Amino acid sequence: MNLIFLAGLTPFGYGFIGVLLLSFLLAYLWLRTSKKGEKLGCFSFGLTALLIWFVLMFPTFISFLIIENGNEIAQIGLVVFWILVLGFVVYLAVSKNTTRGKNIIWSILKYFLYLVFLGLFLVLFFGMVYYVYMRLFTTEKQGDPVWVAFLCIFFVAVLILSGIGVLSRNKEEKKKEKTTFYNLEKAKLKPESVIELDLTGAKLKVFPDEILKFRNLKFLTLSNNEISEIPNEITKLQSLVGINLSNNPISDQEKNRIRRLLSKEIEIVF
Repeated sequence: MNLIFLAGLTPFGYGFIGVLLLSFLLAYLWLRTSKKGEKLGCFSFGLTALLIWFVLMFPTFISFLIIENGNEIAQIGLVVFWILVLGFVVYLAVSKNTTRGKNIIWSILKYFLYLVFLGLFLVLFFGMVYYVYMRLFTTEKQGDPVWVAFLCIFFVAVLILSGIGVLSRNKEEKKKEKTTFYNLEKAKLKPESVIELDLTGAKLKVFPDEILKFRNLKFLTLSNNEISEIPNEITKLQSLVGINLSNNPISDQEKNRIRRLLSKEIEIVF
């Protein structure tokens, strides 16, 4: 028996509904493997399904355009794409450890969104530049008020400065990532590059002697450990600017000794 509410739908309409159902299935499998032992919240489930549906609607729309155009090579690529999508669904449903697969998918989606935002940025930027050129340097669009062109110039300048700011920030963050370490074993591989070392909650019983080899170390965080004393050799860290020893079983007598041991220019947090 035909379903009345589906009667008269176009092929794209059926595809729309199919992708919507597939998005809910993917959201369920994704969250189920991410939050094992926890109940799936309605809001997180619905939002995840909506995001997946939004992403899949682009290839769905393109798929129907390819089918209508009848390009055989494009149709083969289309079949391969949807086989990969269904294969990922099976992977989430069957595999016990899906972390690596999800990281790959997330990376692909992240770069896809970057390309979308970059495309929108370039369209907006060059659109305003073209308008300013047409308004101020040609005889066209003389009916428009001149303040619109200057407003476009302002927004173009804002976009340029924003772009420079984002690039500078990314450069600084990458530079910081290369000099900040959260694992002592990894830091030991590059002792000259260690500028900041954060070993919060590393379950340390004593102060690691390996830290004394990091001659360029400026910021040392050893909070939430079981360290009770600091060796006198810490004075070898000539570049040290700050040390965080909070939430450690350090006695008041030891704290006073550390204050006398270290330079007054070094910030100490107990």
